[in-house]
Amino acid sequence: MYNDNYETCSRTYVTLQIYCDEIEPKKLTEFLGLAPSETQTKGEKHKLFKNKKIKYNGWFLSTKAELDSKDCRRHIDFLADQLLPIKSKLKTLIDEGSRIDISCYWESSSGHGGPTLSNQQLAKLTELGLDFWFDIY
Repeated sequence: MYNDNYETCSRTYVTLQIYCDEIEPKKLTEFLGLAPSETQTKGEKHKLFKNKKIKYNGWFLSTKAELDSKDCRRHIDFLADQLLPIKSKLKTLIDEGSRIDISCYWESSSGHGGPTLSNQQLAKLTELGLDFWFDIY
């Protein structure tokens, strides 16, 4: 089902992004029971824009350092399989005002082709009830 050498892709990964105003990243980690790939704390200096401060607490779980596959389907399944057991916690965070989505970074190797999603990934994403978007280069 997966094509880890997906010929038209040079790199891909997916990231769960949670932004909230009130809950600090450490508390999100405790609540979710998962270790994040990265966090940001409201009020800290921005890493890229030194003159700006972070506006929202952020908690991110990414497949970037976890998988070498060039098939976004493998990345989506890997992330979704971690999130499905805690989908009620994600819904609670959304109900309390957090913004949560999943992004897929997809970099073309030739300028042709594109990512593929199968029914399996679509079903998992639907069950999670989160917005999903592509960042394509």
